[in-house]
Amino acid sequence: MSIPKEHFENTYKLIRKIDKNKIADWLLTEGYYPEQYVLPPCFCVKSFPFNSEPYFKVKTKKNGQKEFKPTISEIITISFPKSHLTERSFGIIDPKIYHDIVWYLINEWEDVLDHLFHKEINIFSYSFPIPVTKKSEGELGKLRPGRMIYEFIEMAENDLVAEAHKFKYLLLTDVKNFYPSIYTHSIPWALSSKPKAREDIGIFNLLGSKIDKLLQSSNDRCTNGIPIGSAVSDIISEILLAKVDRELSKTLNKHKINYIGVRFKDDYRFLCNSRKDADFIIKNLQNILRFYNLSLSEDKTEIKELPEGLFRPWTSEYQKYSLKDVYPISYKRFETSLLAVLNIDRKHPNTGIIDKFLSELTSKKYNLKLSIKPKEVFKLFSLLFLLKERRAKSFPQILAIIELILKKFESEDDIIKRIEESLYNIFKSYQEDIFENQYDLLWLYYFLKSNGFNRKRLTRVSSHPFINSLKSNSQKYFENNQNIILYDPIKAKGKNKKLIEYLAVFPKDEDSN
Repeated sequence: MSIPKEHFENTYKLIRKIDKNKIADWLLTEGYYPEQYVLPPCFCVKSFPFNSEPYFKVKTKKNGQKEFKPTISEIITISFPKSHLTERSFGIIDPKIYHDIVWYLINEWEDVLDHLFHKEINIFSYSFPIPVTKKSEGELGKLRPGRMIYEFIEMAENDLVAEAHKFKYLLLTDVKNFYPSIYTHSIPWALSSKPKAREDIGIFNLLGSKIDKLLQSSNDRCTNGIPIGSAVSDIISEILLAKVDRELSKTLNKHKINYIGVRFKDDYRFLCNSRKDADFIIKNLQNILRFYNLSLSEDKTEIKELPEGLFRPWTSEYQKYSLKDVYPISYKRFETSLLAVLNIDRKHPNTGIIDKFLSELTSKKYNLKLSIKPKEVFKLFSLLFLLKERRAKSFPQILAIIELILKKFESEDDIIKRIEESLYNIFKSYQEDIFENQYDLLWLYYFLKSNGFNRKRLTRVSSHPFINSLKSNSQKYFENNQNIILYDPIKAKGKNKKLIEYLAVFPKDEDSN
């Protein structure tokens, strides 16, 4: 048995040991919002009960026809730029519709698991979104992002490497624009079949048909795309690609192709013995995806001769500049490493090197490792904000470091006032293009309020419901659900959780499969 297959089967065994009600509660609470770096800490689930019945049921009318009418809603989106030309958008679904997707999934959970971990699948997923753990069988892990990062590393840099000596080539590819391209009608095709799905039109006996309808209703009846961010979206995407994996596995086995295939979300990797086999895999994967209205990314499809491609190239280049084991970190050492990071990032864009660098500025106990003098504070502040321009996703982590700097120099009034003035000026500049800067505004707005800065200087900046919620410090979205509470008011200075702790993806006591 290959290591990826063993990992796949262990995940299946672990998830089968967890009570369905625990899974439902986790999906509603921990799985409702996207990962921590998307929204500030106040956007969290405080109450989201799992009801004994769905909000929206399939009803039979007097004439015998079926009726399924979930409320038509719209997804709330929050976006940040991936590059100068593209952006990444996350979506938050109406909670009643989200509840019902969870309800219908849990109602047929055994069948869902049998589909996701079908015995005919030989392309093994490492992206099951629910955090199972060997440490406490029958219980769920505490944090979803940490598991996902662990699983990707386990797949790409451990298990695949351990099996690579049996093969000559590595094929890498992924699905183009995956979540926004998912056709909701293809969900019942994947869970059942296209003919059965067509027979179920207007009847809604099939789980896939119900999910299809609920997703359309959550997105103003649109059939193209599902929101990025929630654990439910991740499960639905796994449902779709599990069917693709199963069909491709059958084809490759039929033609006696010797391979090991793994997948993390829409990122595929195959070990094989010839370019001919790699081409065959690409062609057949493309054909299967096309049936579900999906396609591969040509610019991300590569065939590499092993051992090339097994490791992220930037990791070895960064090693000599790493601050992981440096404590304390002088300003000069920080500056030297930062310049190296920028050069490596320019050479290898869109990697995690900036996130890695920022994470090394604090200790495992969430303390600032930087040892800086008062005259160095503003150079540090400036460089951190310039770093944000290179990687928008890093902004919350940068604010977390600035929060620690403010704490370190809280008795230095001149430093605090100067930083405060700089932050207000940045805030004001973001207001000049509210749509483009919604992500930055949201995080900076939260930061200024949670750290006790003058709230009167925070003007109403947008009609965006999340920013309005920060303005009023109360939930201003999906307000028609009294028992579903999706906002935790910002407390007085010193009473809020440190950003550095909130953003941590690997708590010290966290374990993973």
